[in-house]
Amino acid sequence: MVDPAAPPAPATAGWRRFAGVAITLAIMGMALHALAGEFSEHGYRQIRVAMHALSWSQLGLALLLGMASYGCLIGFDAIGLRRANRRLPAGRVAITAFLAHAAGQTLGFAALTGGAIRVRSYGNAGLGLAEIGQVVLMSTLGFVFGAWVLLGLALWLEPGAAALALPLAVSWVRMLGIALLLGFGAMWLLVGAGGRSIGWRRHRVWIPDRRTVLEVTALSLVELGLASAAFYVLLPAQDGVGYIGFVGLYLVAVVAGLLSTVPAGLGVFEWSLLKLLPQVAPAAILAAAVAYRVTYYLVPLFLSTLLAGLAAIRRPLRSGASTAWNVLRPWLPQVIALAVFAVGALLVIDGTLPAPRQRALHAPLPIVETSHLLGSLGGVLLLLIGQGLQRRSHAAWLIALALSVVLPIPAWLRGGHALVALTLPLVAAALWAARREFYRQGALLDEAWSWPWLRNVALVLVATVWLLFFVYSHVEYQNELWWQFATSGNAPRALRALLLVSIVVIVFGLARLLHSTRAPLPLPDAALLEQLRPLLARAHDTQACLAMTGDKAILRSEDGNGFVMMQRYGGSLVSMGDPVGPPDTVRTLIWKFREEADRLGLRPVFYQTGDQHWQTYLDLGLTLVKLGEEAMVSLDGFSLEGSARAELRQAWNKGRRSGLGFRVVPAGDVAALLPALEAISDAWLEEKAGDEKGFSLGSFDPAYLCRFPMALVEAGGRIVAFANLWQAPLAQELSVDLMRHSADAPKGTMDFLFIELFLWGAANGHTRFSLGMAPLTGLAEHRLAGRWNRFANLVARHGERFYGFGGLRRFKSKFAPEWRPRYLAAPGGMHLPAALLDVTRLISLDPRRQSN
Repeated sequence: MVDPAAPPAPATAGWRRFAGVAITLAIMGMALHALAGEFSEHGYRQIRVAMHALSWSQLGLALLLGMASYGCLIGFDAIGLRRANRRLPAGRVAITAFLAHAAGQTLGFAALTGGAIRVRSYGNAGLGLAEIGQVVLMSTLGFVFGAWVLLGLALWLEPGAAALALPLAVSWVRMLGIALLLGFGAMWLLVGAGGRSIGWRRHRVWIPDRRTVLEVTALSLVELGLASAAFYVLLPAQDGVGYIGFVGLYLVAVVAGLLSTVPAGLGVFEWSLLKLLPQVAPAAILAAAVAYRVTYYLVPLFLSTLLAGLAAIRRPLRSGASTAWNVLRPWLPQVIALAVFAVGALLVIDGTLPAPRQRALHAPLPIVETSHLLGSLGGVLLLLIGQGLQRRSHAAWLIALALSVVLPIPAWLRGGHALVALTLPLVAAALWAARREFYRQGALLDEAWSWPWLRNVALVLVATVWLLFFVYSHVEYQNELWWQFATSGNAPRALRALLLVSIVVIVFGLARLLHSTRAPLPLPDAALLEQLRPLLARAHDTQACLAMTGDKAILRSEDGNGFVMMQRYGGSLVSMGDPVGPPDTVRTLIWKFREEADRLGLRPVFYQTGDQHWQTYLDLGLTLVKLGEEAMVSLDGFSLEGSARAELRQAWNKGRRSGLGFRVVPAGDVAALLPALEAISDAWLEEKAGDEKGFSLGSFDPAYLCRFPMALVEAGGRIVAFANLWQAPLAQELSVDLMRHSADAPKGTMDFLFIELFLWGAANGHTRFSLGMAPLTGLAEHRLAGRWNRFANLVARHGERFYGFGGLRRFKSKFAPEWRPRYLAAPGGMHLPAALLDVTRLISLDPRRQSN
């Protein structure tokens, strides 16, 4: 091809996501700072005393009420499925709904997180997106309507509780509650018997019929009542606030946590309750919040993990176990990854907290100190590899399993909380039971991190730092703390553990930044390349000839009628163009390539694809971005006659007057010309001050050049320019790849070369000539165009002096070509800029270094 170039990778395509993460961290930081301000120096001691005051009966009742609340949540899925006129096995619905709500409650953004689980599970059962949307809508509307009515009832029936926290008289609070109830009644009347779209301008939502509204509202009243009761039973007896009044305050705190975008409203929920319940001791509220989060968030999460592990065993399956396995299998890695992340967070946080007195062990001090550091080190490693588990990485599975087996001993010996040590064997059992699901062979450092995972890791680290300062606020900082080793030296151990956690995170981050590639895939030998020649003769695109460069691995179809040329770099497995072969074989190979990328734990990337198979790429879940346009010159009846070819005719005549001659040398005679051609190539590279490129174009490799005919331009019996010829006989297409000319070649030599190639191609039965791609051209320039188009146009305008995007297109345009688009197909989000960067580096890699 003629000077193809990879587009530069964008500096960042996710600045809005970064801003969202920063805002979330800032909100959580402010909430935690405000919480600390409610306590004296000994706040942690007060909370511990309040925790010990909780009875086992309170904890058991809170757990029972919480599980009953989850049982009600399953009903929303049943209502949604009924509205969609779909019937599914009760086991599938129950397991799917439980997983969706357990993940949504823990990670936040319940509609999105739980919606993704429902799409996978219900989608496999044959439901469409519109039908699954009905299920998600029922859950969302159920919470909104239930909170609406409950808040109205609380303000109406027990206004005194809200009056203690709001600057309003009791009568005004009661009127506000009545107004909320009347507003709900008016909405219920307006929706009518068939439902109605309600909203403002483009922000509208569909409200179902009256019967459905009443059903989801009634179910939500029970569910929210149970959830709030699970917290209420953990609070001490209080005057002025009964259960009804507490429900309203609880809902306000829940909504505040949702609006904060912090997962599970961590910090924001607690701070809101402190302000809404001024008559309750802050330590009692936070102790109840800790117990509530364990019973309502962590216990369902670990129940999901246990359920996933039991389903993965699948010994002779009964119908119920079979249903569980079919539902859970797509989500085994996600459920286990979330559990591993939670255990890692518990280990890191437990390393900050003082050891309970009743758990103090009489182990030698060196063992206690070492166990403390090992527990925190293992915890941060579990945090960092959690996303690898989510993506089915075998390496991440091995590390997680090893840590889960080894860490219970250090977690116990350091005198930490027993719950943390007991959860590790559960996770280890689930990992072992689901071992077949973690098969990808990709390296952990090549994984592109998602913004949600980065946010969650950052939230754990922020919470850990805050806990350190909160718990040991009574300890005056001294440099000697770092070197104090004592059985009761909790503060020094916490400082050293936090330092170790920080170092590991920094080292891991730097390793990811500095780790750019790994060894390439095995390259084909000469025998395999010769076997591909019959396939090249049947190819529809001369780009298939790039297989002969020998710097790309070959993935062949099972029937032997097609192949994919590919190579890996960084976290990407890159295919050069579309697979080669008949259409049906190409579609099969696209999926086979996707499976190979999945096995290796790499993102699948198709570089410079055409527009024939875009539907298959979309089926793979890939995003298509336009790289540029390929110039295609028609050779059907091509000649230099007529006014339309006047400019080309003049250039050709000028070359003839300069003494230029043209000939095509068969492939078998190219070897004898290599010394002269190499001298021209070396001088050309030295003048350009560049290195050989690879992957998307050939380099000066004797074995490669001897596989194709060579077009030569001579002056005075001496070669002044050359280009190897690519041919696709079935498609009657002709093109060139490697082009070089000497420094003293007459002006216009390359124009002369192309014109002669057009004439030669037309005379030898070719109907079109590919001039290669003009990168970053032909993109939409409308102000409403996509983000990639706007960015690429910006790069093309301001990068003209470095590459000459417009100049290259103008050069090719003078041959009056037709333009056809070329795309990059890759996963979206953060993967897209990473894929572009990997492709750019892969093309810039000298093939000679790659083969070493």
